[in-house]
Amino acid sequence: MPIKKIQIHSYSGILLTGLYGVFLRVLRECFDVSSENFIFIFVVPAIISLVPVYYATTGIYRSKLKLFFYPFFSTLIFLIIYSVSSWTDFPLFLLLGLPFYIIIGVLGILVGGVVKEQNSKGLK
Repeated sequence: MPIKKIQIHSYSGILLTGLYGVFLRVLRECFDVSSENFIFIFVVPAIISLVPVYYATTGIYRSKLKLFFYPFFSTLIFLIIYSVSSWTDFPLFLLLGLPFYIIIGVLGILVGGVVKEQNSKGLK
């Protein structure tokens, strides 16, 4: 019986970070989880948004703009969903997070370069 390969599309990072934002928002509202944890707000959405860049089967690595903006918008959408109930936190997260979002975009380009190199060598 042949095993099917799982298809991971490039937009799945945006969807997963959106769902993660809803999950954290529900946790924050229902269980009084603090919103000051750097790892849950910045690092985890970044990792979630970079995974589809690495495993995408759609050839996303061919466009540097897509490699930059998919992780960038994924983490930005997470921020919007996570802080939509408190608009006073949104400008703070946007200003403090902007350098981080740019770094995530550059990391997306670097991960795409690694994937492109692996595909050209036939390693993946």
